[in-house]
Amino acid sequence: MTAPEPPEAPRWQPANDTERALATALARDDRAGFFQVVADADLYLPQRSGSDATGQEQDFVTVALFGQTVLPVFTSIEGLAAAMAGLADAYTVTSYPELCDKWPVPQWRLAVNPGSPIDAYLPVEAVEAAARGELVVPTAGEAIVDAAAEADPAARAAALDPHQALVEAASQADPDGYVDALLDCVVVVPTAREVSDPQPPGPDFPWRPAGPAEDPAIEVFTSAEAFTAAYPEQPGVTMPFVILLTAWPDGHALAVNPGGPAGLVVPADQVHQLLLWATPLGPTPKDPGEPA
Repeated sequence: MTAPEPPEAPRWQPANDTERALATALARDDRAGFFQVVADADLYLPQRSGSDATGQEQDFVTVALFGQTVLPVFTSIEGLAAAMAGLADAYTVTSYPELCDKWPVPQWRLAVNPGSPIDAYLPVEAVEAAARGELVVPTAGEAIVDAAAEADPAARAAALDPHQALVEAASQADPDGYVDALLDCVVVVPTAREVSDPQPPGPDFPWRPAGPAEDPAIEVFTSAEAFTAAYPEQPGVTMPFVILLTAWPDGHALAVNPGGPAGLVVPADQVHQLLLWATPLGPTPKDPGEPA
Protein backbone atom coordinates (compact mmCIF):
# COMPACT_ATOMS: atom_id res chain seq x y z
CA MET A 1 0.00 0.00 0.00
CA THR A 2 1.33 3.43 -0.92
CA ALA A 3 1.64 5.88 1.95
CA PRO A 4 -0.61 8.94 1.55
CA GLU A 5 1.03 12.16 0.46
CA PRO A 6 1.29 14.84 3.18
CA PRO A 7 -1.24 17.66 2.84
CA GLU A 8 -0.03 20.60 0.79
CA ALA A 9 1.19 23.43 2.98
CA PRO A 10 -0.68 26.74 2.67
CA ARG A 11 0.93 29.01 0.12
CA TRP A 12 2.20 32.50 0.92
CA GLN A 13 -0.28 35.23 0.02
CA PRO A 14 0.34 39.00 -0.31
CA ALA A 15 -1.20 41.00 2.53
CA ASN A 16 -1.83 44.27 0.67
CA ASP A 17 -1.54 46.07 -2.66
CA THR A 18 2.15 46.75 -2.12
CA GLU A 19 2.94 43.07 -1.75
CA ARG A 20 0.76 42.19 -4.74
CA ALA A 21 2.77 44.68 -6.81
CA LEU A 22 6.05 43.21 -5.54
CA ALA A 23 4.94 39.68 -6.36
CA THR A 24 3.84 40.74 -9.84
CA ALA A 25 7.19 42.45 -10.49
CA LEU A 26 9.10 39.35 -9.40
CA ALA A 27 6.93 37.08 -11.54
CA ARG A 28 7.88 39.25 -14.54
CA ASP A 29 11.54 39.41 -13.45
CA ASP A 30 11.07 43.18 -13.38
CA ARG A 31 13.74 44.00 -10.81
CA ALA A 32 13.58 47.74 -11.42
CA GLY A 33 9.81 47.68 -10.93
CA PHE A 34 10.23 45.69 -7.72
CA PHE A 35 12.48 48.34 -6.19
CA GLN A 36 10.31 51.18 -7.47
CA VAL A 37 7.57 49.71 -5.27
CA VAL A 38 9.95 49.39 -2.31
CA ALA A 39 11.12 52.98 -2.73
CA ASP A 40 7.51 54.31 -2.56
CA ALA A 41 6.01 51.96 0.04
CA ASP A 42 5.38 52.25 3.75
CA LEU A 43 8.00 50.11 5.48
CA TYR A 44 7.55 48.44 8.87
CA LEU A 45 10.67 48.26 11.00
CA PRO A 46 10.62 45.59 13.77
CA GLN A 47 11.76 46.55 17.25
CA ARG A 48 12.09 45.07 20.73
CA SER A 49 10.81 46.97 23.76
CA GLY A 50 13.44 48.10 26.22
CA SER A 51 13.39 47.80 29.97
CA ASP A 52 14.14 51.39 30.90
CA ALA A 53 12.06 53.28 33.43
CA THR A 54 9.96 55.10 30.84
CA GLY A 55 9.43 52.07 28.66
CA GLN A 56 10.22 54.17 25.60
CA GLU A 57 13.62 52.77 24.64
CA GLN A 58 13.67 50.35 21.73
CA ASP A 59 16.15 47.70 20.65
CA PHE A 60 16.10 47.12 16.89
CA VAL A 61 16.40 43.63 15.54
CA THR A 62 19.30 42.91 13.23
CA VAL A 63 20.33 39.75 11.42
CA ALA A 64 23.79 38.21 11.14
CA LEU A 65 24.37 36.57 7.76
CA PHE A 66 27.91 35.52 6.76
CA GLY A 67 29.56 38.14 8.90
CA GLN A 68 27.31 40.97 7.72
CA THR A 69 24.78 42.84 9.84
CA VAL A 70 21.41 43.16 8.14
CA LEU A 71 18.46 45.33 9.20
CA PRO A 72 15.08 43.82 8.19
CA VAL A 73 12.06 45.83 7.06
CA PHE A 74 8.67 44.61 5.89
CA THR A 75 5.97 45.85 3.55
CA SER A 76 3.10 44.67 5.76
CA ILE A 77 2.40 44.23 9.45
CA GLU A 78 1.27 40.68 8.68
CA GLY A 79 4.61 39.83 7.09
CA LEU A 80 6.50 41.33 10.01
CA ALA A 81 4.42 39.42 12.56
CA ALA A 82 4.85 36.10 10.75
CA ALA A 83 8.61 36.44 10.34
CA MET A 84 9.47 38.07 13.66
CA ALA A 85 7.29 36.10 16.08
CA GLY A 86 9.24 35.81 19.31
CA LEU A 87 11.94 38.20 18.07
CA ALA A 88 10.12 41.55 18.03
CA ASP A 89 7.21 42.95 20.01
CA ALA A 90 6.95 46.41 18.44
CA TYR A 91 7.47 48.24 15.16
CA THR A 92 7.72 51.70 13.70
CA VAL A 93 6.51 52.85 10.28
CA THR A 94 9.09 54.45 8.02
CA SER A 95 9.78 54.93 4.32
CA TYR A 96 12.75 54.30 2.08
CA PRO A 97 13.75 58.00 1.84
CA GLU A 98 13.64 58.34 5.64
CA LEU A 99 15.41 55.04 6.17
CA CYS A 100 18.15 55.94 3.70
CA ASP A 101 18.55 59.44 5.15
CA LYS A 102 18.84 58.17 8.74
CA TRP A 103 20.60 54.84 8.13
CA PRO A 104 22.36 54.02 11.45
CA VAL A 105 25.55 52.26 10.32
CA PRO A 106 26.94 52.56 6.76
CA GLN A 107 28.20 48.96 6.75
CA TRP A 108 24.78 47.46 7.50
CA ARG A 109 22.71 45.95 4.71
CA LEU A 110 18.96 46.13 4.15
CA ALA A 111 16.73 43.04 4.09
CA VAL A 112 13.27 43.59 2.57
CA ASN A 113 10.68 40.99 3.65
CA PRO A 114 13.32 38.43 4.68
CA GLY A 115 12.19 34.83 4.67
CA SER A 116 9.30 35.46 2.24
CA PRO A 117 8.97 34.96 -1.54
CA ILE A 118 9.22 38.74 -2.03
CA ASP A 119 12.51 39.27 -0.21
CA ALA A 120 15.63 41.19 -1.22
CA TYR A 121 19.03 41.81 0.40
CA LEU A 122 21.18 44.78 -0.62
CA PRO A 123 22.96 47.94 0.58
CA VAL A 124 20.34 50.53 1.50
CA GLU A 125 21.64 53.12 -0.99
CA ALA A 126 21.31 50.58 -3.82
CA VAL A 127 17.50 50.63 -3.74
CA GLU A 128 17.26 53.96 -5.56
CA ALA A 129 19.73 52.93 -8.27
CA ALA A 130 17.93 49.59 -8.69
CA ALA A 131 14.59 51.38 -9.02
CA ARG A 132 16.02 53.50 -11.85
CA GLY A 133 17.30 50.38 -13.59
CA GLU A 134 20.92 51.48 -13.18
CA LEU A 135 21.76 48.47 -11.00
CA VAL A 136 20.69 44.85 -11.36
CA VAL A 137 20.20 43.49 -7.86
CA PRO A 138 20.73 39.75 -7.41
CA THR A 139 17.94 37.48 -6.26
CA ALA A 140 17.85 36.33 -2.64
CA GLY A 141 19.71 33.13 -3.40
CA GLU A 142 22.33 34.97 -5.46
CA ALA A 143 22.76 37.57 -2.72
CA ILE A 144 23.37 34.92 -0.08
CA VAL A 145 26.00 33.24 -2.23
CA ASP A 146 27.65 36.62 -2.89
CA ALA A 147 27.63 37.45 0.81
CA ALA A 148 29.31 34.14 1.61
CA ALA A 149 31.97 34.81 -1.01
CA GLU A 150 32.62 38.29 0.43
CA ALA A 151 33.19 36.97 3.96
CA ASP A 152 36.76 37.26 5.22
CA PRO A 153 38.44 34.15 3.80
CA ALA A 154 41.22 34.18 6.40
CA ALA A 155 38.73 34.32 9.26
CA ARG A 156 36.62 31.55 7.76
CA ALA A 157 39.68 29.36 7.13
CA ALA A 158 40.80 29.83 10.72
CA ALA A 159 37.39 28.81 12.05
CA LEU A 160 36.26 25.26 12.65
CA ASP A 161 34.57 23.37 9.85
CA PRO A 162 30.86 24.29 10.33
CA HIS A 163 29.83 20.64 10.83
CA GLN A 164 32.51 20.12 13.46
CA ALA A 165 31.59 23.45 15.10
CA LEU A 166 27.96 22.30 15.20
CA VAL A 167 28.89 18.97 16.79
CA GLU A 168 31.05 20.76 19.35
CA ALA A 169 28.28 23.25 20.18
CA ALA A 170 25.82 20.35 20.63
CA SER A 171 28.20 18.53 22.97
CA GLN A 172 28.59 21.71 25.05
CA ALA A 173 24.84 22.48 25.08
CA ASP A 174 25.57 25.82 23.35
CA PRO A 175 22.40 26.75 21.39
CA ASP A 176 23.80 30.05 20.07
CA GLY A 177 26.94 28.34 18.79
CA TYR A 178 24.84 25.54 17.29
CA VAL A 179 22.63 27.88 15.27
CA ASP A 180 25.59 30.01 14.19
CA ALA A 181 27.36 26.88 12.91
CA LEU A 182 24.19 25.58 11.24
CA LEU A 183 23.77 28.84 9.31
CA ASP A 184 27.32 28.38 7.98
CA CYS A 185 26.80 24.73 7.01
CA VAL A 186 26.48 23.25 3.56
CA VAL A 187 23.83 20.57 4.03
CA VAL A 188 22.65 17.49 2.18
CA VAL A 189 18.88 17.18 1.70
CA PRO A 190 17.25 13.88 0.69
CA THR A 191 14.94 14.28 -2.32
CA ALA A 192 12.20 12.24 -3.92
CA ARG A 193 14.13 12.11 -7.22
CA GLU A 194 17.39 13.27 -8.75
CA VAL A 195 17.73 17.06 -9.06
CA SER A 196 20.02 18.73 -11.57
CA ASP A 197 19.70 22.41 -10.55
CA PRO A 198 18.89 22.73 -6.85
CA GLN A 199 20.11 26.26 -5.96
CA PRO A 200 17.84 27.79 -4.91
CA PRO A 201 14.97 25.26 -4.91
CA GLY A 202 12.13 26.19 -7.25
CA PRO A 203 8.39 25.48 -7.02
CA ASP A 204 8.85 21.96 -8.45
CA PHE A 205 11.60 20.96 -6.04
CA PRO A 206 11.00 17.30 -5.03
CA TRP A 207 10.94 17.65 -1.26
CA ARG A 208 10.99 14.35 0.60
CA PRO A 209 9.11 14.95 3.86
CA ALA A 210 9.66 12.57 6.76
CA GLY A 211 7.40 11.84 9.69
CA PRO A 212 3.60 11.67 9.85
CA ALA A 213 1.49 13.42 7.23
CA GLU A 214 -0.03 15.71 9.85
CA ASP A 215 3.39 16.83 11.10
CA PRO A 216 5.89 16.56 8.21
CA ALA A 217 9.55 17.47 8.54
CA ILE A 218 12.37 18.11 6.08
CA GLU A 219 15.59 16.35 7.06
CA VAL A 220 19.00 17.93 6.49
CA PHE A 221 22.44 16.51 7.17
CA THR A 222 25.48 18.64 7.88
CA SER A 223 27.95 16.09 6.51
CA ALA A 224 27.95 13.72 3.54
CA GLU A 225 28.87 10.86 5.88
CA ALA A 226 25.79 11.41 8.04
CA PHE A 227 23.55 11.53 4.97
CA THR A 228 25.03 8.36 3.47
CA ALA A 229 24.67 6.52 6.78
CA ALA A 230 20.98 7.43 6.97
CA TYR A 231 20.17 7.11 3.23
CA PRO A 232 22.74 4.93 1.45
CA GLU A 233 20.67 4.73 -1.75
CA GLN A 234 18.51 7.85 -1.58
CA PRO A 235 19.10 10.78 -3.98
CA GLY A 236 19.90 14.10 -2.41
CA VAL A 237 21.17 17.59 -3.14
CA THR A 238 23.87 19.68 -1.49
CA MET A 239 23.47 23.41 -0.86
CA PRO A 240 24.19 26.12 1.73
CA PHE A 241 21.66 25.85 4.55
CA VAL A 242 20.69 29.53 4.29
CA ILE A 243 19.76 29.09 0.63
CA LEU A 244 17.57 26.16 1.62
CA LEU A 245 15.85 28.39 4.19
CA THR A 246 14.85 30.94 1.53
CA ALA A 247 12.71 28.26 -0.15
CA TRP A 248 11.56 26.35 2.94
CA PRO A 249 8.06 24.85 2.46
CA ASP A 250 5.50 26.21 4.89
CA GLY A 251 4.12 23.76 7.42
CA HIS A 252 7.24 21.61 7.54
CA ALA A 253 9.47 21.21 10.59
CA LEU A 254 13.26 20.97 10.33
CA ALA A 255 15.15 17.86 11.42
CA VAL A 256 18.93 18.36 11.55
CA ASN A 257 21.04 15.18 11.53
CA PRO A 258 18.11 13.00 12.69
CA GLY A 259 19.29 10.15 14.88
CA GLY A 260 22.78 11.58 15.17
CA PRO A 261 24.64 13.02 18.16
CA ALA A 262 24.17 16.59 16.90
CA GLY A 263 20.49 16.25 16.03
CA LEU A 264 17.90 18.99 16.42
CA VAL A 265 14.21 19.37 15.56
CA VAL A 266 12.79 22.85 14.92
CA PRO A 267 8.97 23.23 14.78
CA ALA A 268 7.49 24.34 11.48
CA ASP A 269 6.43 27.76 12.78
CA GLN A 270 9.97 28.55 13.94
CA VAL A 271 12.08 27.44 10.95
CA HIS A 272 12.08 30.79 9.14
CA GLN A 273 13.24 32.49 12.33
CA LEU A 274 16.60 30.80 11.84
CA LEU A 275 17.20 33.11 8.88
CA LEU A 276 16.40 36.00 11.20
CA TRP A 277 18.84 34.93 13.90
CA ALA A 278 18.87 38.12 15.98
CA THR A 279 22.12 39.80 17.03
CA PRO A 280 21.12 42.67 19.33
CA LEU A 281 23.66 45.48 19.32
CA GLY A 282 22.45 47.19 22.47
CA PRO A 283 19.52 49.51 23.19
CA THR A 284 18.65 51.91 20.41
CA PRO A 285 16.37 54.98 20.59
CA LYS A 286 12.98 54.68 18.94
CA ASP A 287 14.03 57.01 16.13
CA PRO A 288 15.30 54.55 13.47
CA GLY A 289 17.95 57.04 12.38
CA GLU A 290 19.83 57.43 15.67
CA PRO A 291 22.79 55.05 16.03
CA ALA A 292 23.03 52.78 19.06
